[in-house]
Amino acid sequence: MLKIESVNKVFNKNTLDSHLSLNNLNLTISEGEFVTIIGGNGAGKSTLFNVISGTLPCDSGTIKLDGQDITYMPEYKRASYIGRIFQDPMKGTAPNLTVGENLIIAYMRSVKKNILKMPSKKEKNYIKDHLAALNLGLEDRINTKIGLLSGGQRQAVTLVMATLVKPKLLLLDEHTASLDPISAESVLKLTDKIVHENNITTLMITHNISSALMLGTRTIMMDSGNIVIDIEGHEREGLSVQDVLQKFNKVKNKEFDDDNVLL
Repeated sequence: MLKIESVNKVFNKNTLDSHLSLNNLNLTISEGEFVTIIGGNGAGKSTLFNVISGTLPCDSGTIKLDGQDITYMPEYKRASYIGRIFQDPMKGTAPNLTVGENLIIAYMRSVKKNILKMPSKKEKNYIKDHLAALNLGLEDRINTKIGLLSGGQRQAVTLVMATLVKPKLLLLDEHTASLDPISAESVLKLTDKIVHENNITTLMITHNISSALMLGTRTIMMDSGNIVIDIEGHEREGLSVQDVLQKFNKVKNKEFDDDNVLL
């Protein structure tokens, strides 16, 4: 579903502040895989998401989605195929519009219809049913401005917005990092449910190694713009946080120094 070959990204090129954020990175993701991504600050995780989604251009290399070369495709065109949820629950939504209005806009955009046209009754029921499936009672708050919801509720709504029409790829950019522990756990369970029920190819960045090992089918660790650990299947089963850190120390011959990832 996703194939990244020899992708490089340098910030502040040819200056004293030059920083190689992605270093000849290669990654292949099969359809339906749920890959969790861990790594320290500055490892290149968010840059990877930005070049996949088209927010940033890569300096070299190719990115293919479902066999189509999207390396130079504009971000707004990729948005038809790629769903992305950010750390900030307010990103990707219009806070002064209602829950229903946000969902309708997301749906109309996904099916490439004019967002100024009213959806049919069938489409409205389709949207409401997806919201009701969360079992959070949000279908009863369809006329509430989304900015009035809690952080966890907003992230639940953005999950529905991103998956109303199955995307080819779902990018979860630390989407629970700003939530309290109870809300974060609830959103992660909801994420797992939606991804598996719809067989959505997913990449999820997290600073929590425990979550990375519990969720998904595969875990990769990034460091200095490249993938240094890639574990799946039997190798991944039963691994602890310390096991992963020991793998990192062995591969890189240095101590992992990002305290955030140990929380």
